[in-house]
Amino acid sequence: MNLGTKKSYYVFSKTDIKKFKEENNKPLEYIDLIKLVIDTNSELLKLYELNTKSVEISKFNKNDSLIHSQLLKLPLEADTDFDKILVNFNETKPPKIGKATKVDKATKDLTVINDKANYIERKDFEKISIKKISIIGFSFMTVLIIVIGFVLNQSINRGNSEQEKLSQELIITQLETSGKYDKVAQKMKEFDYPKKDIVNMYLENGQFVNALKADKKAFTSVLNKIDTMNNKEQQEALNELKKANVTSKKESISLDLRLALLNKDIDFLKKNIKSVDSQALSDRIVKLFIDEKEYASANEQLKFFANKALDKQAKQAEHDDKKQALTNKVNELKKAVSDTQKQLDGKNTKLSDLHKQLDDLNKNDKSPDKGKHVDDKNKEIDNANKDKNKISDILKDQQGKEKEAQKAVDDFK
Repeated sequence: MNLGTKKSYYVFSKTDIKKFKEENNKPLEYIDLIKLVIDTNSELLKLYELNTKSVEISKFNKNDSLIHSQLLKLPLEADTDFDKILVNFNETKPPKIGKATKVDKATKDLTVINDKANYIERKDFEKISIKKISIIGFSFMTVLIIVIGFVLNQSINRGNSEQEKLSQELIITQLETSGKYDKVAQKMKEFDYPKKDIVNMYLENGQFVNALKADKKAFTSVLNKIDTMNNKEQQEALNELKKANVTSKKESISLDLRLALLNKDIDFLKKNIKSVDSQALSDRIVKLFIDEKEYASANEQLKFFANKALDKQAKQAEHDDKKQALTNKVNELKKAVSDTQKQLDGKNTKLSDLHKQLDDLNKNDKSPDKGKHVDDKNKEIDNANKDKNKISDILKDQQGKEKEAQKAVDDFK
């Protein structure tokens, strides 16, 4: 509701309340003054006993002329009607209605009527009798009185209506600021607020259980609000709803799905794909499946709630993962080939050394056991050759697999 009035300057003096010191000498609308008092009162209620602080509120017009001044003791009770206490700050003098004043459309019409009457009076004065002049004058005054009465009555009614709405809004704001949400709902019912507004009040203040108690059909609105919160707040709100037991069996599954999503319970989500109840929730689950590389489950979920962008993202992610897996296989085989080649090189080096040792025995060994020494060395050489051949076979196999893996990467599209 736009209930503000023309801004005037408010000066807050004779006070040690921090908020009023900060707001000193401020141009405010009347409704903003009331809200400032309500907010400050709510804060003071948490810190002080009643009637322990005070503030002098003075209202000045643009010419710095004092309009009204009042000493207010704070804090007062939470359900105090500050609009009634500070109503003098909203009083203004009624506009002066002169002969040529154009108050609104009705008085504008009066000016036109007056001009026409003057024109007729000047034009045909000599032709009109005193009796006719009296009748015209009387008729004109009657119309003038009726129209002015209508304008003033409409203005008064409109003012009373707006004043009543302002008072109601301030009472609700004050109770809501104090955290008395059930009382807020009670007042809203008394003031004939729609049920939707009461539910929204609960939702804005995180009162999800009360929102459902106020309207069982508000479940979707409750979930939409919860979905906008951070993960920790979502878990707390969902667990609170489950504990309160205010949902149907179908609605309870919706809560479980969201909790499973937050806890990354992939198995539960896979088993309950068909129970997903909204596009937004489906999209969140699909994104989790993609992150966890559960592409089959992502594709299954997309059958129930199609999303072209996520479908494309899932296919691209799966494609990239497959290609990366092939590339990783090539890299693994390349490393295995490299390691096996090093082993083979080591065996070749060892065999070379053994042959040198055998030549040395044949040339320089003069002992009676020379024959035995030569036989032992030959056996050692034979064993080394067998190991070399095994390693060589392994290397050939690995090189073949590496070639196949590289071809798979090259052929992958």
